[in-house]
Amino acid sequence: MRNGASFLIDPGDIAALKLWLAQQDDQSILRPVAIDEILIGLDALLQLPRVLQRAGIAPGMRVLLVMDETPMRRDEEELKPFVQALLRKAGYTVAPLWLKGDSYGLVHADFEQVRFVHKAMLPGDALVALGSGTLTDIVKHAVYLHDQEHIGQKNIVYICCQTANSVTAFAANMAVLLKDGVKRTIPSRYPTAIIADLRVLASAPDVMTYAGLGDCCARFVAYGDWYLASALGMVNFYSEVPLALLGNLGDVLQEHAADIGQRSHEGEAVVARALLLAGIAQSIVNMSAPISGTEHVTSHVLDMIADHYRRGLALHGAQVGVATITAARLYQHFLDNFDPQKVDMASCYPDDASLQARIQQLFAGIDPSGAMARECWSDYSKKLELWRRNRSRFAQFCRDWQDVHRPTLSKLVSSPEMIQSILAQAGAPLVPQDLEPPISQEEYEFAVEYGHFIRVRFVLGDLLYFLGM
Repeated sequence: MRNGASFLIDPGDIAALKLWLAQQDDQSILRPVAIDEILIGLDALLQLPRVLQRAGIAPGMRVLLVMDETPMRRDEEELKPFVQALLRKAGYTVAPLWLKGDSYGLVHADFEQVRFVHKAMLPGDALVALGSGTLTDIVKHAVYLHDQEHIGQKNIVYICCQTANSVTAFAANMAVLLKDGVKRTIPSRYPTAIIADLRVLASAPDVMTYAGLGDCCARFVAYGDWYLASALGMVNFYSEVPLALLGNLGDVLQEHAADIGQRSHEGEAVVARALLLAGIAQSIVNMSAPISGTEHVTSHVLDMIADHYRRGLALHGAQVGVATITAARLYQHFLDNFDPQKVDMASCYPDDASLQARIQQLFAGIDPSGAMARECWSDYSKKLELWRRNRSRFAQFCRDWQDVHRPTLSKLVSSPEMIQSILAQAGAPLVPQDLEPPISQEEYEFAVEYGHFIRVRFVLGDLLYFLGM
């Protein structure tokens, strides 16, 4: 990276990153980063055989190479035959495993795909995931389940070869999988090593890098949601170590937005580092809250309703980028207009029956079976119970609003203008109609308004709903 704004820690120097984490406060809640190495560079992929050897996988052993059927390139070469040849030349027994897509050609991260990979694994295998976020979540969770079945034995070697700068999943120890049509973030595991080859990343479609940039931008509002939940007693802990790890993310992205839009190797390196740091930032606190809030539930609902509106899925990160601008505007509205003196406490605590009926009504047309609504209510009802139990915390929040919470939230949440500037300079989507496929305003407004109903985590949308704002 040229002189100027840079990240506090380079994820490519995993030893330095682990040392920095060991020196931070909050050691009682911070989790170790169980990644052996991260390679970022123009020819990082060529190191794959050596990475396997350093992980204890000797030539002659079997490598289960998991891929989907999407054509990919590394400069002018076909990527997947290139990787298979690279491994075979190094003496490995390569077992390709192909994941099948739906009618749109899309592979979905669900438990069926996880079971498919899990069933293909043999004792002594190493797994290499050659793909982007969805494939990464599938493979990491199959490996996680294998490890859980073999407690006391050495964890299986799993190498993540990311093929696009699209999501934060590559360095995260969590997986996002579909359950009854609803996306759930569940514990999983770190890769043994990550390979981010800049030639591969720069050869991916533009929309993939735009999606990764959008996913990075979530930090600019998600931390506000985590702080808000903590102040209201809706989470067990709050730490700003992940915030420090991401450091001056805004300055870096603003400085390099044009490079990112031009798809230069330098721009790809910036997005790669940002995504890797974001994945680690959520993993060290064992929850996605540092980079996932209002904007992510909006994206998840857009995915949930896609079939109902007879369209394919837009890229998650691209949706997140658009929704981050909206979430920042919602925060601006909240910060400008919330008046604790006008809060009607009684109306902020609706009964279970009315809210359960509301969720059933909202999702009945999307999933007539009722499974989606039941899954949403199973999480939301826990949030509602916790909200009632911490009523005194909300009263205290109102009393401390002007002196404590308003100034803190103002610092944690970025302006919609800054977020939009970064995305616009890079050429990323700014409104739902810019997405591929385009999403109607009707769909988008539904997702923004009702996204908070789908999971247990408290976000700004919950508070706005209770307040009638």
